[in-house]
Amino acid sequence: MTAGPGRPANLLNPHRKGPAIIAHQGGNTPRQVRDALAHVADHLEVDLWVEGGRFEARHDKLLRPLPVLWGGLYRFRWAPKRPFGLVELLAETGHGPGLLLDMKNGGASAGKLLRRAIDRAGQPAPRIAASSQLWSVLRGIGEHAPEVALFYSIDVRAKLDLFLSVAERDTRPRGVSCKHTLLNESLVRMLHDRGYLVVAWTVDDADRAWELARWGVDGITTNVVPRIRDRFSALQT
Repeated sequence: MTAGPGRPANLLNPHRKGPAIIAHQGGNTPRQVRDALAHVADHLEVDLWVEGGRFEARHDKLLRPLPVLWGGLYRFRWAPKRPFGLVELLAETGHGPGLLLDMKNGGASAGKLLRRAIDRAGQPAPRIAASSQLWSVLRGIGEHAPEVALFYSIDVRAKLDLFLSVAERDTRPRGVSCKHTLLNESLVRMLHDRGYLVVAWTVDDADRAWELARWGVDGITTNVVPRIRDRFSALQT
C-alpha cells in the first residue's frame, strides 16, 4: 500500500504501510489527548471553533450569548471557563502525533489565528493538516499557513460534486476528508488519479476499516484506535 502511479504520497503516514489512524476528537480535551497518545494514534483530530479571537477545541456548538454548549437533541452543558485551545493542544502533544484540525468557522481569520498558534508554540510544529467544509477557511489557511495540508470535508454527495468542480478553479487542497459511507473503490481510485489524498470518517468497524484500507484510503478517523490498529497489524509484516 505504497504510493504508485496515479496515487499521491501519503503525507499523513509517510513511514509505514497502510492508512494513518486518526483518533476522532482525540485533541478536544486534555483527557482525550492522553488517551490518544496512550493508544499511539498517528494523528489526533480536533474540532476547532473561533471564539473571541482564539481557538476553542470542542465538538459542541456554543449557544451565544449564554455560556452553554449544545451537542444535539437534549445534550446541553455549561461551557468551561478556561476552554482548551490549539496553543494548549500543541503544548500537550509536542513532537508526538500529527494533528488534523477540523475547522468549524472563522473564515479568513482562521488562517491568521493558526499562523499565530504555530509560531507561538516556540518549537517545530507537528505534522498539521486542516479540514473544513468552508472554502473561506481553507483559503485563509493556505494564505497564512501554507505548510498545513488542506482537506475539504465532505458529508453528502452534493459536497463531493462541489469539491470536484471548485477544486479545478480554486487553491487545490491536498485531499478530502469524507464520510466513509460515500466512498467506494472506484471513487477512491478516481480521487487518487486526480492527485488527492482520501481520509475516511468515522470508522469504528474493523472489517469496514480493512475494506477501506484495501481500496487505498490514506487515513481512517476512528473512535477505537486500538481495535483498528490491531486489525491493521498484518500490514506491518
